[in-house]
Amino acid sequence: GSLAGATRAIAAEDTSPPSVTSHEVNVLRQVAIALAAGDHAIQDLRGPPIEHSNLDRLNLATPGMDCGIARTLMFVVCRSASLNKKEAEAMFARMIDVGQGGLPSDSWRQVEDVPGVGLIRSISYHHLKSGAKIDLDLVVYPSGEAEPSYWVRFFGWTRF
Repeated sequence: GSLAGATRAIAAEDTSPPSVTSHEVNVLRQVAIALAAGDHAIQDLRGPPIEHSNLDRLNLATPGMDCGIARTLMFVVCRSASLNKKEAEAMFARMIDVGQGGLPSDSWRQVEDVPGVGLIRSISYHHLKSGAKIDLDLVVYPSGEAEPSYWVRFFGWTRF
């Protein structure tokens, strides 16, 4: 499966309202499509190397997200910029909406995980056919300031 073919297949099924879409949400959707399509589609997302890192940039626009693909293991990681709590919660909610409305329920299963240390909420999406998995987390980090830092991150694997 190529990314182009998978993108067309998902786009044909996409019934999510346009108001849900944002740059961050599009990144999650494109990564989900590539993960479900397999290793070749993930390779199509690979961009130039990130300096002083074992990650390569994504070959798609990721405004508001810092994203990379591991060179050795087949996974993708994205993290938002530091946000206030309200902004982080709103971004997390938009991304959950995409998971629920934008990923076909006959092939993706959503599971709410028990949040680990430093996590406020954690949701996983499992692709039933390919074994791909996406973990979406709402993270809090003490910043030394009066208000802690918040961000949204997700990890995706081709097979879990």
